[in-house]
Amino acid sequence: MSPGKAEPTHSSDEPPQDGREIIRVRRRRIPSPVAPVPTRSRVGGWPIAAALAVVAVILYLIRYALLPFVFAIAIAFVTDPLIRAGQRRFGLPRWIVSAILYAGLVLLFGAALYAIGANAVHDLMQLVQRGPERVRKLVGDVVGPNGAALFGKTYTADDVMQALSDVGEKLIAAGSIVEIGKLGFGALFGLVLTLVLTPYFMISGPRLAAGSIWLIPPERRKSVTELLPKIIPALRRYLIGIFLVVVYTSVIAWIGFGPVFALPGAVLLAVTVGILEIIPVVGPISAAALVGIVAAQQATLAAAAFLIAFVLALRLSIDNIIGPIVLGQAARLHPVVVIAGFVCGAALFGVVGLLLAVPAAVCIKITLEHYYAEPIRPDDQA
Repeated sequence: MSPGKAEPTHSSDEPPQDGREIIRVRRRRIPSPVAPVPTRSRVGGWPIAAALAVVAVILYLIRYALLPFVFAIAIAFVTDPLIRAGQRRFGLPRWIVSAILYAGLVLLFGAALYAIGANAVHDLMQLVQRGPERVRKLVGDVVGPNGAALFGKTYTADDVMQALSDVGEKLIAAGSIVEIGKLGFGALFGLVLTLVLTPYFMISGPRLAAGSIWLIPPERRKSVTELLPKIIPALRRYLIGIFLVVVYTSVIAWIGFGPVFALPGAVLLAVTVGILEIIPVVGPISAAALVGIVAAQQATLAAAAFLIAFVLALRLSIDNIIGPIVLGQAARLHPVVVIAGFVCGAALFGVVGLLLAVPAAVCIKITLEHYYAEPIRPDDQA
């Protein structure tokens, strides 16, 4: 040992350690605090019911603004299998397949609109020009040459036409023409908005669907994901079936009204009858009434009888052949249920309710069939 230098002292049983080693040992010996895991309560039925009630109120307030979204979602929903098949077949990203399919749909829609619109506009102009004359002839056929007695007073065709003219002048004075113009502008804006929204829903449909499911509490998602495979095919088949029914009705009606019976405004009448098929129960009744008015103006009684027979045959073919084939059994509901859903939907949500009444009833039916098919737990049985 050198003089003037002290030896480091340490225990014989413990090896020498410098300061950094002591710090490391002490750090290893101090246990780190464990952060508590945050927990939440299970979401019950009442909070979900309250949230759904709030959503229903909001949807009611904006019901007319929802129409473009409803049509865009329906188009994306129906075309989703085609997009997925294109992805598997060609190995392309979803946005490319969606863009190609959307471009094809726009071209088909434009061609159909041009082909139908050109004839429909011509028929509409003729209807406007000859409308008063046709109305007067119809009124004359109804009231007869000597007029019709009502409440002790006789009304001739001229009296009825004068009353209709007075009503028209009052409507014009009340600004009804302006309201009709607003409705026309709103319909045009809705069409443009639908065309803008459709590609977004076609491209981002799976992401939006996954986001909607994410809004459901995690402990309740399993039951929803088990139910969706039953609802989606039935709902998609219903939407495709309605489209095919409208196309079938319009084409067959045009063949009958145009080449066979040579009715004026055959294209406009056929398209109107086809579109009315979208509205359950009331639509076919309105179409039959419209065709009945046209039949009453036929030159001979035989022509009117043949026209009515043609409409009845078309109605029977839709109800007994085309409807069951394209709609299937899942979407077949009792007429009372359809009427009740139609009335409630129209009263609550207007036009949107008319369009969604039957699909909503189909979803409710499948949901109840799914849950009621599950066995009841022994402790809950009576």
